[in-house]
Amino acid sequence: MADNRPNPRVDMRTPLSRVKGLGAAHHGVEHWWMHRITAVSNIPLVVAFVIIIAGLAGRPYAEVIRIVSNPFVALLLGLCVISVTNHMRLGMQIIIEDYVHDRGWKIVSIIANNFFAAVIAAACLFSVLKISFGRVPLPPV
Repeated sequence: MADNRPNPRVDMRTPLSRVKGLGAAHHGVEHWWMHRITAVSNIPLVVAFVIIIAGLAGRPYAEVIRIVSNPFVALLLGLCVISVTNHMRLGMQIIIEDYVHDRGWKIVSIIANNFFAAVIAAACLFSVLKISFGRVPLPPV
């Protein structure tokens, strides 16, 4: 039997949303991709972080400061902080959006989640930068 409708594949989306590839929530897959990208970037950064921290274990304070002051080490630590805190923020946002059903509490929770991630990232980056730029006093020898 033939289908006599003019267009059997009726699409309720506007032409603009079809072009942009937006879904029902009108934000596409950007959040999904960012979560996956941070997950992949976390692999080498966390491995480098563990190697650096394990290598610092048991060393004297002055030597630890000297190692962390190295621009390459400070850059790796800073990138790790940014990637991990962003991944943490995105993961908690998914949980909040899925399990907090009251609209008011959902908005408050997402704002608190963003604020918490920003504070953690800022504190960690401040510490790494303070050590990196040599503003941490060394103990007298």
